[in-house]
Amino acid sequence: MRRRDLLKAGFVTGLTAAGVVRAQGASSGNFSLTIVHTNDTHAHLEPTLLTLGGKPNQPLGGFPRVISLFDRFRASERNVLFLHAGDVFQGTLYFNQYRGLADRYFLHRMGVRVMAIGNHEFDNGPEGLQPFVDGARFPILSANTDVSKEPKLAGKIKPYAVVRVGGENIGIIGLTTPDTSIIANPGPTVTFTDPAQAAQKAIMELMSRGVKKIVILSHLGYLQDQELAKKIVGAQVIVGGHSHTLLGSFPDFKELQPAGPYPTVVKNPEGKDVLIVQAWEWAKVVGQLKVEWNQAGELVRYEGRPILITTQIPDERFALEALKVYAMPIAALQAQVVAQARVDLQGDRTVVRRRESNLSNLIADAMLWKTRTAGTVIALQNGGGVRATIPAGPISVGKVYEVLPFGNTLVVMDLKGSEIVAALENSVSQWEQGAGRFLSGVAGLRYTFDLAKPAGSRVTKVEVLQGGQYVPLDPNATYRTVVNSFIASGGDGYDSLKAAKGYRVDTGFSDAESFLEYLRTQPTWEPKVEGRITILNEPKAGVERPAYVANPGVWVGV
Repeated sequence: MRRRDLLKAGFVTGLTAAGVVRAQGASSGNFSLTIVHTNDTHAHLEPTLLTLGGKPNQPLGGFPRVISLFDRFRASERNVLFLHAGDVFQGTLYFNQYRGLADRYFLHRMGVRVMAIGNHEFDNGPEGLQPFVDGARFPILSANTDVSKEPKLAGKIKPYAVVRVGGENIGIIGLTTPDTSIIANPGPTVTFTDPAQAAQKAIMELMSRGVKKIVILSHLGYLQDQELAKKIVGAQVIVGGHSHTLLGSFPDFKELQPAGPYPTVVKNPEGKDVLIVQAWEWAKVVGQLKVEWNQAGELVRYEGRPILITTQIPDERFALEALKVYAMPIAALQAQVVAQARVDLQGDRTVVRRRESNLSNLIADAMLWKTRTAGTVIALQNGGGVRATIPAGPISVGKVYEVLPFGNTLVVMDLKGSEIVAALENSVSQWEQGAGRFLSGVAGLRYTFDLAKPAGSRVTKVEVLQGGQYVPLDPNATYRTVVNSFIASGGDGYDSLKAAKGYRVDTGFSDAESFLEYLRTQPTWEPKVEGRITILNEPKAGVERPAYVANPGVWVGV
C-alpha cells in the first residue's frame, strides 16, 4: 500500500492523458471501481479555445465530446461511476438562456449518477435552483448544507447517497464550500456548517448501514480537500471541485501548469492514503480514477489520469445535434440590449494600456458592486483584459462579451497595503511599451505615478476611499480587494497577487456576466474619467523616453 510507481504519461487509446499512479497490494476478493468525474463546467457546453502546444485557438472540451468519452468508458470499463463535483450554473449565455436546464439534459445523457451542490447553484437563489433539482434524475448532495428551512429545497438535497455499482454499495457524500453564504445568493433560509464535521458524521452513518466503500464528492477546493483529508477517517477518495485545479503532468503542453499530481495523496489521521482528484474546469478535462478496495473497505490499489478533451475525441453525433438546437436562441440573446451608453465607453488599446479609461473604471465599479456582500473595498482591472470600445448608443450582450472575452472570473482576496502598492508598481512598470498589465480601471482607490522615475519606484501616491473620503493607503493595513482571475494567478507579471497569503476565494462569477448585471441596474450610462489615475512627467507626443523594463513575465492567451 505504501509503495507506488509513477508511470510515464502518454497517449492511451487516442486520449491525451497524464499522471498515472498506482498503489500496489491487490488481492483476490477485492472490488474495483472506475470513477469518471468532472467539475466546474459552468455552462460551457461548447469547446473553449486556447493556446495548446504552441498553437493558438485549439478547442478543448465541449459536451458532445465528453459524452463520446463517457460512452467509451461505458463500453470498456466494468464498474464505472460518473460524478460531477458541482458548479454547473453560470459562465456562458447558455446559462442566461436555460438556467442550467440545458446542462442537465447533457448530464443525463452523460449518465452522471451523483452531483454535489456548488456555490454557483445558488447564484439565483433557492428559486433559481429548484427547477434544476426537481427535474434531475440523479441525487444532488451536500452534507454541510442545511435546506430544511427553505420550502423550495427542503428534502431535495441530501447529505449522501448510496449507489449500486457492480453489485456493491458505494456511499457518496457531498460537500459545499461554506463561502457560498457570501459569494452566492442562498438566502437567509439556507445555512452551511463545518465540512469536516458534516463529512465525518455522514461517514459514520454510512458505515452503520454497512457501507464501507465511501467517496466524498467535494466542492470545497483543492487546498481545502487536502486539509479535509487530514481530519477525517473512513473515506479514502475525495473527488473535488470549486478551485478549478488542473492536476497531473502534461510535458507536451508547456502552457498547462498543473498544481499537483493526479491523484494527490494525503495521509489521514490513521496514516492511510487519501486520494484527491479534480478535473480543472469547463469540461476541458475529465478525470479517470481507478480504485480497488478490500473487503474491509480499505484502499489497496489505485491508478489515475486526467484526460484532455481534445479533437482526438470525436463529437457524439446526437449530442452535437442537440447542442445545435440549444444554440439557436443564443444569437438572439447576444443581440439583446441591456442599457444605453450616452458616450463612447473607451476600450481602445492605446487608451486602456496607457491611462485611465471610463470603460475600465465602469468594469471595476461593476466588480466592486458584484462582490459587495463579500466586503470588498477595492477593485483592479488590467487594460489588457479590455478588448473593445462600446460606442455611444445601445449596449448589447454580444458587445459586452467582445469587451471581456476571456472568461475570467472574479477573485476576492485580502491584500496588505504594501501588496497593493507592489501591484500598482507592476501596473506602471511597462507603461512605455503599452503593456496590458496597466491598471486602467480602479475602484475604491486612486493612484499617482511618475514616469520620470525608474520602474519599481514610480508610484508616488495611493489613496483609498473610506467613508466617502480619500485617505492615504496604509501599507500595513489589510484591504479586501477584487481582481480578475488572470492577474490573481500572476498573469501580466502580478507576482504580488499570486504570492499573497491572505484570504482568497475565486467567486466563479464571470467578469462579463457581472458587468452585464451591473449595466442592467440603470437604463443609461455616462461614465467619465474621474482622476482615479494621475500621470506625472508624461512625455510629449513624439518624444521618446528611455524604457525602464521590469520582468515582463509570460502568460498564455493574452
